[in-house]
Amino acid sequence: MSLPLACHALLFDLDGTLVDSAPDLWRAMNHVLALHDREPLPLERVRHLVGHGARALLARGLHGDQAEAPVDDPRFEAAVQAFLAYYKDHLTDHSHPFPEVVEVLENLAGQGFAMAVVTNKPEALSRAMLEQLHLDRFFSVVVGGETLPTRKPDPLPLHHALAQLQVPAPLGVMIGDSETDHLAARNAGLPVILCTYGYNRGQDVGALLPDQIMDRFGQLPGFLHLSRETRIAACHN
Repeated sequence: MSLPLACHALLFDLDGTLVDSAPDLWRAMNHVLALHDREPLPLERVRHLVGHGARALLARGLHGDQAEAPVDDPRFEAAVQAFLAYYKDHLTDHSHPFPEVVEVLENLAGQGFAMAVVTNKPEALSRAMLEQLHLDRFFSVVVGGETLPTRKPDPLPLHHALAQLQVPAPLGVMIGDSETDHLAARNAGLPVILCTYGYNRGQDVGALLPDQIMDRFGQLPGFLHLSRETRIAACHN
């Protein structure tokens, strides 16, 4: 068994890690498909399409699982806007934190961990979701998909979140559910913990060889150790 990761900052993915948001994304997807006279998709298929932001999700829903979002396509851009407008109005109708998330975040905050959300979901929607689900109190920093010029798996969003938390990179850990989170963490030089219950397009997260794997959120505190180095530094400030 691996030793707990010594750290001070925890960077969380949002969809599929903290929140089961697929039911509302699914309804927004099928709303757009109906506008285009297309057959609705089953929920489980949409679960496998989540992870790279609304444009990628919609491209896969409209054009196939491997489709890329088209560039300079007015019809597609109109579909994206219809998706976002519907989703904004139904953001948390059926979405909810995964089991044990609230209790664990309270535990980690009480121990003194600094926490941020780093997601490819638009920042405004991410902040609204966290507020509506009463999770915003845990996160002083939220980095969304359009907050910076690049998004995960680029390392910049992770480095930006750590800078906002005023925690050096060696003391950060990424917690996510997908290959995108894994690559972002490795590109940023951070350890990564992946959950098995999230949205990874049906792939086994264990094959990615993360530092830790959790089958339920309640396992997370056992994988972490608040860095003594950070405690000492804090006492001298």
